[in-house]
Amino acid sequence: MSHRGLVLLLVGLLLLPALAAAQSYGDGLAIGGVLLPSGSGTLLGKTRLGDGLGLEVEFGLSTFSEDDYSTSDLSIGAGALFYTGSNDQFQPYWGARFRLGHSSADGSLYEFEPPVRGDDDSSSHTTFGLVGVFGAEYFINKHLSIEGEAGLGAYFGSFSLTTETRLAAFLYI
Repeated sequence: MSHRGLVLLLVGLLLLPALAAAQSYGDGLAIGGVLLPSGSGTLLGKTRLGDGLGLEVEFGLSTFSEDDYSTSDLSIGAGALFYTGSNDQFQPYWGARFRLGHSSADGSLYEFEPPVRGDDDSSSHTTFGLVGVFGAEYFINKHLSIEGEAGLGAYFGSFSLTTETRLAAFLYI
């Protein structure tokens, strides 16, 4: 999904009248997207099971194409978030996410790249990992929130340790 499509989706959802009145902050189903890092193209959904446990799913798609070179990145994930406070306007949390990703590239980015014997100019790899996160969600009103978080992840397939940050927005319906 392009960045414009994601922005149009979020704006369209914000302009829709509220379908159901939330009883307190964080009640209901939330849909949203990642605002930063820009270019991530990630859609999010989450809901609460009781006061302290939240479940989250994510779907990300990113593509790039220039001349004879193209890449695509696909990721899906699911996580559990544990909220440390009550259903107030500011809600800190910690938790973990499982993420599965697939990246592929086709062609050569550089015009004068020397050929490699047996190389067909395409590659792909799949990774999976676990990311521990902590962050907070702030509710602008009972239907609209923003969240910021930081995380530390370990990925396998091509092993790597990463640090991650994100800023996301949610609409509760």
